[in-house]
Order: sequence, then structure tokens, then C-alpha cells
Amino acid sequence: MSQYTIIFLEESRENLQNLNEQLLILEKNPSSKETVDEIFRVAHTLKGMAATMGFKEMSNLTHKMENILDLLRSGKLKVNSDIINVLFECLDMLSLMLEDIAEGKSGEYDTKDLIEKLHKFSTSTTEKKTSATSITDEVNEKKITLSEYDQTVIQNARDQDYFVYQISVHLIENCLIKSARAFLVIKNLEEKGEIIKCVPSVEELEEEDFESFFQLIYITKEPQDVVQKIILGISEIQRVEIKPLVLKKIQTKKQGEKSKVQEKLKKSSKEEIKNKNNLGQSFTNRGKLNQSVRVDIQKLDDFMNLVSELVIHRTRLEQISNHHKLNDLRETLEQVARITTDLQDLVLKIRMIPIERVFNRFPRMVRDLSKELDKEIDLVIEGEETELDRTVIDELGDPLVHLIRNAVDHGIESKEERIQKGKDPKGIVKLIAYQEGNQAIIQISDDGNGMDPEVIKKKAVEKGISVEGLGEEEIIHLIFKQGFSTNDKVTDISGRGVGMDVVREKISALGGSISVRSKVGKGSTFTIYLPLTLSIIQALLVRVASETFAISLGFIEKVVNVTPQDIKQSYNGEIYIYRGKIIPVVRLNEKLHLPFEESKEKYLVIVRVGERTMGLVVDKLLGQQEIVIKSLGKSLQNIREYVGATILGDGLVTLILDPGTMI
Repeated sequence: MSQYTIIFLEESRENLQNLNEQLLILEKNPSSKETVDEIFRVAHTLKGMAATMGFKEMSNLTHKMENILDLLRSGKLKVNSDIINVLFECLDMLSLMLEDIAEGKSGEYDTKDLIEKLHKFSTSTTEKKTSATSITDEVNEKKITLSEYDQTVIQNARDQDYFVYQISVHLIENCLIKSARAFLVIKNLEEKGEIIKCVPSVEELEEEDFESFFQLIYITKEPQDVVQKIILGISEIQRVEIKPLVLKKIQTKKQGEKSKVQEKLKKSSKEEIKNKNNLGQSFTNRGKLNQSVRVDIQKLDDFMNLVSELVIHRTRLEQISNHHKLNDLRETLEQVARITTDLQDLVLKIRMIPIERVFNRFPRMVRDLSKELDKEIDLVIEGEETELDRTVIDELGDPLVHLIRNAVDHGIESKEERIQKGKDPKGIVKLIAYQEGNQAIIQISDDGNGMDPEVIKKKAVEKGISVEGLGEEEIIHLIFKQGFSTNDKVTDISGRGVGMDVVREKISALGGSISVRSKVGKGSTFTIYLPLTLSIIQALLVRVASETFAISLGFIEKVVNVTPQDIKQSYNGEIYIYRGKIIPVVRLNEKLHLPFEESKEKYLVIVRVGERTMGLVVDKLLGQQEIVIKSLGKSLQNIREYVGATILGDGLVTLILDPGTMI
């Protein structure tokens, strides 16, 4: 069953996420019948999948949820915060069960309290619980509306010695796929006759927008017992009620008109059922639309590694060709280079995933935190369609969780405090993503307190951190120091002195950077800059002393020639004035503990990390090259100055610098 378990896990995670999102929508708009219908449909799908796979605890809990959702859908129960909270608790339990299944665990779950809470809601309704039989009788008594043309067709069918039956089909209570059973009933009956009416319509049957029964008007030559046998031969049918259709007398038509109706009897009824209500055709079309294929992530990783190796060896061949001046080889290599580039672009696109996969967990998180802290907060999400490499997406969740939790806890004030300041009682946290060049930019902002540089400065002094000569922007960036926190009170949400330093390290490990802007009383904005991919990048190769290093072009703004006189000394270190702007200077040989080389001229690589700019002094420029990023491995993972290494065309292993750690 392992191959089906993987599919079950993927689809169940999607369904649970969909349920979370729809419940949040329902909480804001309790009267939305469409939302309740969507929640019921997804919960029913989840129940059926769990039951099919044999996960009884999941199936049972989802079935109990479905009972409450059915009461909401029928209007017997009204949506309120208590019901929403219990349904969210059910989703949390289902998520726990799902993750245990993914890890191969088979534990017992205490769902008794949850089921009791759900049961209380179902028994609290003022109306008496109606039995399945009484519901059925009520439906059976309901007359099916037939048009004059339908009645004419039925009358002429009887004149031709056809039987006309009104059929009620009742499925078992826990039928897993109701639409499939309805389809089989319709398909099998059409082999022996014609269906001229279906209540509810076949579109509704297909969407499972019906209870456990449906009705048909059926014309056939077969006797009643044969029709009953055909239907009961299908599994998950509880019972069938068949009776001759009784019609009021209708006016007799002229013989010519009557014969025309007889000629069109089969054709018209077939066209009606196929064109308007053909369930089988709908299933076929749905299958044709689904042209995507699920691929194991490991296969994509292997594919990417093979393309990376191909790029390395292509570069090596180009160097050999240039060195030996092999013109015959050069033309073929140009073709190989084009094909390799196309292949590389294709595999990168395949690996790209919308950032929505990370963002969709946050509405529920903000909702729970705002209730816990007794704050009113709206989360605004924009740009969730922005795509990033799967590797970046997988590592991005934790940093964003830290930033959003801090925005809710530190940033947004209490309702009373906001009212005193003349603000809207409801705070706003914004999560925005967009693409700019070869970078993805994510902004997390709030309209809360903001960060007071004086408070941060005071805390820094207490912790022994030097703040001499630092401007407001530099002081605010001290929050990224390890163990730094301005919150004296330790809570479950924040204040333990961990978080912001972890955020910066995680972002740096992804080849990105983070900056912050804040204004007291107005709020704070954290901006994260990330490469679109972590696998193959364009880089500038530089020489420092006798060592070669690579710097991603995504960070580089400009490269300028400098002499020793161009670099000035200030009270807070060396600086370079470029177009009237003061740029801090970092000598890479000193930062990386390499010997100093005397020369009349050096190069300053001006890099931008977030909203901060600095200049890196290097001895020589070796040119631009496409490089493949390789991990440094576990033994070197704590070396912060490098994001990884690459193999050049001549086989030389070169380290890739992380400008974010140089500041």
C-alpha cells in the first residue's frame, strides 16, 4: 500500500489546508452557504480517502465532523465561534494523525472529548432528530415536476407498451463515493431503457450535492423485478423503491403530432440525458483535463544534480577548447552550451513552487495568536503566486513564523492601547512577496508600536554591546545579535532571546539577506531578499591574495578601481565615497585572515545586502561565470562567511562568499 499511502498523504495535506482556509472564511462570513458546502465536500472526500486506506480513527472523526457540517448546511445549526473552535481542534487532531501516518507510527488518539463536543452541538438543535426513513418518505411524497413535453413522451411510451417507473435509490449511510454509485445506477439502467428525469440533477449527483438518495423517471420494456435486480446488483445500495408513475390526464394530441413524438422518443430522451445530465461524459472530460503528473521530490533533486554536473563539465570542455584553440570542437560546444542552458532553465522551472505553499499556514496561526493575546488582527497576504526554488521554500517557513509571531506579539498593541493612540482597534499584519530581477523579495510589516532605538540601545549597553558611533538604522539592526531581546517577560510566543538571530542565519544560509525599517508608533517592516534558485547562479570570480572566491551577481551593484588614497579612515572604520554616498569598506584579506598583497591598484566590489551597501576590497577580477553551488557538508556548516563551494572548469574548488556576514 506504500505507493497509495504517498498519494493519500499528499492529497490529505491539501484537503486539510483547504479546510483550514475555508473555516477561516466561514468565521468571517457565517452566512455563506457556498463555504459550508465546500467544507462539507472536502471533509467528505477526506473521510472517504481515510476509510478506503483503512485509517479508522481519521475516518471516524471526519464522519462526526460531517454530521455537524450537515446540520450547518441544512440550516438546523447556526455557525458560531464555539463550533469553529471545535472544528479547528478536529483539524489539528487530523493533522497529528496524518503526520503519524507519514512517519509510520500507529498510536492511539484521545478523540473522546472532541467527539463529545461535536455530539453536544448535534443534540442542542431545537428540532427533533429526523430518522432516515422519515426523510425518505418526505422526499418520496414530493412530486417530481414534469414538463408538458415530458408528459407527452411518457404517455406515448405507454401507448407503445413501455413501463414507466418512478424509482427512489437509497445509498448506505457511510457510502464513500456517492457520485460513483449514482453513475453506475444511471449507466446500468440506460442499457435496458431510457432515463428522462433525474432529481437532483446529474450535475448535482456528480458534485455529491445530495443526501443519500435520488429519484429517477425511467422508461423500459423490463418488468419491475428486473429493474430492481439491476440496481441492487451495485454495491453500497441500501434499498430501492420502484412504483409505476401516476400522471394526471393530459389532453390527447393529434395523431400526426403523436407519431412525431414517438419517432423522437428514444433520440430526445438520449440527447437530454447525455447533453444535459450525462455523468459518465463529465467523468471522462475531467480525466482529460488532468494532465499533470506527481513526481517524487528525490527524483527532481537527482535530475538537478545531473544537470549541475553537466554544467561543470561543459565549462571544463570550453576551457580546454580555448586553451588548445580547437576550432572544430568550439562549434559543437556552442550547440552543447545552448542545449545545456535550455535543459538547465527547464529543470529550474520544474523545481519552482509558488510561495503560497508557505504562506497558507499563516492565516490560521495569526487567528489563533490573536485570540490567545486578545488582539484584533487582520493578516493581509499579497503575491502568493510568486515562485521560488523548492529548496528555498522548504527552509523559508521557520524564519517567517518567527517574524510573524514577533509582529503579532511585540508589534501590534492591545485594542485599548490602539484606541488611546487614535488607531483602528484592529491591527494589520502584511505579508507581501514579489519578484525583482533574479531575486524574490518578501516583506513582513505591521502597523503597531515600531521599535524604539533608545530602548534597543539601552538593552545593548546592558548586554555589553558597543553602540558608539552607530546611527538609528545600525542600532535597530542589533536585534539580529545572538540572544538579543527587548522583551523582559518570557512567554510561549516570544521573549526568550532566540528568534531574530536564527532568522538571519537561516536567510544567510539560503544565500539571501534581511533588513528592517521601523518608526516608533507607526510600525516595522522586515524585508527578506532571496535568490530564486540555490542550485546554479551567475557569479563574479575574484582573487584575494592567492585564493579565488566567487560572489553572486545578485548582490553586486558596481565594481570600481580604487587606489590606497581613495579609501578614507573614519572614526568607525574605513569608508569609500561613491557618488556622494559613504560606503563602509571591508578588506577581505583581513576578514578571511589572508596575507596582504602590495599593489598600486585594487578593486572595490560594491554589494547591496538588503537596504545596506558596502564595498569589498579584492586584489584581482577573474571574470563572470556560471557556477553550481555545492554544500560544504556537515563538518563545515558553521563557517558563516561562505554559502557553499563550486568546482570551476579547471577542477579548482572555489568558496562562494556570503556578503551578508561581512557587515
